[in-house]
Amino acid sequence: MAFPSPPWQLYGDLWGSLFRAQPPGGPHGLYAVALVAYRPGGTLSYSELVVARRADDRGAPASGWGLALTVRDLLVDSAESREGGRGLWGLPKELGTFTRSPGGLGPVHRTAWRVEEKRGPVLAAEFLDASALAPRVPLRGSTRQPTGTSRVRVATIRGSARTSPCLASWSFEPEGRLGWLAGRSPMVSFRLRDFSVAFA
Repeated sequence: MAFPSPPWQLYGDLWGSLFRAQPPGGPHGLYAVALVAYRPGGTLSYSELVVARRADDRGAPASGWGLALTVRDLLVDSAESREGGRGLWGLPKELGTFTRSPGGLGPVHRTAWRVEEKRGPVLAAEFLDASALAPRVPLRGSTRQPTGTSRVRVATIRGSARTSPCLASWSFEPEGRLGWLAGRSPMVSFRLRDFSVAFA
């Protein structure tokens, strides 16, 4: 399947939390879990679930690219995004199904998500935030994906977003791919509203 060439210019919203946990076969530490809605108007429009942790120092990108992450799990509902993420940057994208329900009253926004994949439910989550009042700040970062050899595939991220804390409630399916997070509460939660990023 054909997919867009980089850079991908993407617009949308992100809801996320940090958890301290240890996945099967992985190191104990802080893991970011985020749900993303990429809006029409960018290179692609789709939904995404991403689980990542801070990358180690090997194969680091050029200085100045902010926080570097290694992605552990990544579900999307776009075959183009799946093939592009795998082919361009080595991201472990797989297909999933997403349901997002927005709501709220006045400046307070409520967003509920459900994520499933072919083998069954993954999670349900709900967020409350007042991100419309948040200031816009710059974003810089990168992903670094090991390839099984000495090579690390790097993608850089640059843009901006309205960034604010939020309240989050997560329910992970115990038998699902993120069952290792079942019953855990987030340490901190955040919203990136109206982001604009270039992924290259």
